[in-house]
Amino acid sequence: MDILDEGLSNIISDIMDGDTVLVMNSLATKFDKRLLQPIGRIRVYMVHLAAFRGKMELLKLFHRNGADINATDAIGRCALFYAANRGDNEMVNWLLQQGAYTENKVSIDTCFKNNNRLVLGQCPIGNNLPSPECMERTPLHQAVANNHSEVVKLLVNAGANVHAEDERRHTPLLLAGSVKEIRTDPNEMGKFFEIVKTLVSAEASTTVFRPVTGTTPLHTAAELGNAAAAKVLLDAGASPLQPCYNFGNTPLHVAASIGSYDTVLVLLEKTPCFGVDITNNMKQTPLYLTACGGYCKCAKVLINRGGNLAAQTDYGETVMDVIFTHILRPQIFLNDVFDSGVQILNKSKGENLQIIVNFNVLTPEVEKQMAVVMSLIAAAPSVEQLSILQHPLLETFLYLKWSKLRVFFFTLIFVHIMLVFSLSGYTIMLVQYEMDYAPLKIVLTFFSLVLLIHNMAQMLMAPRYYLRQFEMWMSYACATISLVISLGSGYREEIQPRGEVLNAPQHLPHSKWMPSSISVAILLGWIQMMLIIGRLPACGYYALMFSTVLRNILKVLAVFIFLIVGFALSFTVMFHENDQFRNFWTAFVKTMVMMTGEYEYADLFEKKKEENSSLLFTSEVLFLAFIMLVGISLMNLMIGLAVNDIQELEKQGRIAQLLKQAEFVSHLEGLISHQIFRSSWLHPRIKYWLNSRRNIPNTFHFYYHKRNSGDLSANISAPKTEALSLLAFRNLCADKNLIMSGEYKSNDSDAELTTFLKELSQQLTTFYDPNTMGQRFLKPSDRKNQFYRRKTMNV
Repeated sequence: MDILDEGLSNIISDIMDGDTVLVMNSLATKFDKRLLQPIGRIRVYMVHLAAFRGKMELLKLFHRNGADINATDAIGRCALFYAANRGDNEMVNWLLQQGAYTENKVSIDTCFKNNNRLVLGQCPIGNNLPSPECMERTPLHQAVANNHSEVVKLLVNAGANVHAEDERRHTPLLLAGSVKEIRTDPNEMGKFFEIVKTLVSAEASTTVFRPVTGTTPLHTAAELGNAAAAKVLLDAGASPLQPCYNFGNTPLHVAASIGSYDTVLVLLEKTPCFGVDITNNMKQTPLYLTACGGYCKCAKVLINRGGNLAAQTDYGETVMDVIFTHILRPQIFLNDVFDSGVQILNKSKGENLQIIVNFNVLTPEVEKQMAVVMSLIAAAPSVEQLSILQHPLLETFLYLKWSKLRVFFFTLIFVHIMLVFSLSGYTIMLVQYEMDYAPLKIVLTFFSLVLLIHNMAQMLMAPRYYLRQFEMWMSYACATISLVISLGSGYREEIQPRGEVLNAPQHLPHSKWMPSSISVAILLGWIQMMLIIGRLPACGYYALMFSTVLRNILKVLAVFIFLIVGFALSFTVMFHENDQFRNFWTAFVKTMVMMTGEYEYADLFEKKKEENSSLLFTSEVLFLAFIMLVGISLMNLMIGLAVNDIQELEKQGRIAQLLKQAEFVSHLEGLISHQIFRSSWLHPRIKYWLNSRRNIPNTFHFYYHKRNSGDLSANISAPKTEALSLLAFRNLCADKNLIMSGEYKSNDSDAELTTFLKELSQQLTTFYDPNTMGQRFLKPSDRKNQFYRRKTMNV
């Protein structure tokens, strides 16, 4: 219809305005057949306008007068398309009953067909109609995109193609969840689930993905946090590990990043064990993303399913780093995670209760069992946070690892002992007895080579760590100097002032440096022995105190060195006639000695009494000032700081001991895990023995006997067993207050167990310090005493 008269234009305007009464009155006497023709440059039919306005009466009126309900405009839109876009269930149902075609596709290409039949500018009808994306979408696409669940059901039941693709290859299922309001409106979220359920029931493919982003319908369900929709998709074959293109995130990544606990649980049901730690393009695991958001509940379920706390991203950040940065009260969170590793396996009434200890949370990787503990140590910002190392699960784990690896530690101690004793004995034989004792020389050469090879192997296997260790350089210097001494003999001529020179090989070059070298080697060797012995769990506390005191003394001396240098120069001038102050270096050494209280007052002022009284007075005043400022003030300051730090270390000694033990065990594990010890040239028995020493079982169990409390199949001490037992009983009763108040409900068969748990819950108040943020257990000695004082209980 190209030209409209005024009456017909008024009717069309009334239809556009939605005034149904005026239109019905105008057409009551006579229906104008021109209304059945397309109007305007977009070639809109009146049935389109009626469907667009939702006027059912007008749509039926036009249909009774011969209107084609499947007629399309220039873009390809039909009445069903408008009704589906609007979400009018009644109209869609009526159109489908009248035979409406469900597969009309909207395409902009139809605008250029039959263009000569259009008169542009004559009629603006249809210009203000909704213009959805012209991407060859069907009414089903449009109903899904607008979240009209009832319309989707009607179209699917009418046989609409659920596999239809638009020009971007999007199926209707891929368009589900496109409405923005769906995130905040529970009603819209419910409609989304119904749409997914309807399409999946019609066998719509759940493995389709968006060609541009690679996201699947399961990604959308995970992003919206709709666990029910995710379960429907998973049951229909959707993969929870399908990565998208941009960042490589799987649906599990998406659900974890928003902290949707229910969705994560649903996804984990279909996720294989290896998929829990699947990484995206930046090596981020689902556990990493949920920890970044501070979602403790999601993080716990991922950890319990095997999430790796030591997993590292491309930029070197671990999951443990994120936990201490983004999770509120990380110590309490980690305590709860580690608590879950100790459970009661046999809860039935009987003589024994079987308690199982599971280290899976600490050993997600079989080959690197210390990775989680070391990431915890690296991430903890303070010593107070490291108190988590006192958790029974961690203490037991470190003890078992130490028990497996200590054979290498004692071998290393044996090598150092043989080196130090052979070096000391060989030197004494040369100095005191003027003997070149060949057996000692051979022993010294052998163990010097062994220690040197050991140090070089450590540097090659872990250069970043060992090259920064002062102890490593000390051991390397001691082994090198000892080897040179054992291979040379030039020193013997210089140490024999009273006898003839021994018949020996040619002198080593620069043999005059040999006495100094031997002195340094002996000193370094014995210091090295002290540091190694200090690594023992029973001695680590004392070594820590020594290193702390030494570090504080050096700090104080670095500040007051100028005061000491000033007194040394003054003494050089005042006591220049004394040999001990003949130059600055000897004066400085003597001043340092005087700081310890060795003043030698009579020797210093014996000659001064014969000189001028003014010089005597000046020297006495200077000496008195030294005693006051250095001998009393400075020395008492260093002693006070040292004692104060020791008292602080006494509180944190156990933590520091566990820290040192964990570091050393980690390095031993890394050393014997090197590929050298896995090569084919190594004997199979040796490799098997190394494997047996490298790892410990992930689980073990023991029985809590009513008359033999703490009976353990593994070699675990009684205090550790007691702590594990109490932790298991605490996990059995999630809320100990319910037991103590008598609100815990149980049947008659568990009456004895309930009584026993009440007694144990009372003990928990003494084993856990409520004043700390986390669970702070008693010291091992206190636990041991309380363990042996405990009365026998009936289970």
